[in-house]
Amino acid sequence: MLHGDIVSIKRFIILISLVCASAQTTALDMVEGEWELLVKQNVSGMPIGIPPIHIRECFTEADPIPTSFLNARNCDVIEQRVVHRTVHYRINCFTEHGSIINKGKIRFGSRKITGNSKTDLGDVAGKTTVLRYKFTGRRIGECR
Repeated sequence: MLHGDIVSIKRFIILISLVCASAQTTALDMVEGEWELLVKQNVSGMPIGIPPIHIRECFTEADPIPTSFLNARNCDVIEQRVVHRTVHYRINCFTEHGSIINKGKIRFGSRKITGNSKTDLGDVAGKTTVLRYKFTGRRIGECR
């Protein structure tokens, strides 16, 4: 192999590495502000539905993950991946009953959002219990 060929191959590898790295750090295309969410909850194995709740949450590019409906003191992001207007996430939240993992995705439009998530509570009274959340929302203004 000639020296010129080796240099060309090295440049190609560096170029591919830069393209791959930039694809993973895509910025979230969203409008920051306060959003009103309608959250519908479902518990596996429960025949009776839980009434939907309305919450307000401030979303920013730095903090785009909904957590207020989880009744948690604080949540740590385990994983967050952005694809255009959608945030895929996994968070560890601390509740009065211990730590829970919530996994979901939220898609931001210019004025509306949609998303879903689930929390596996493990074995509760001899049954595997999963909380599923489905939410829709609209932007109502600037964060307070």
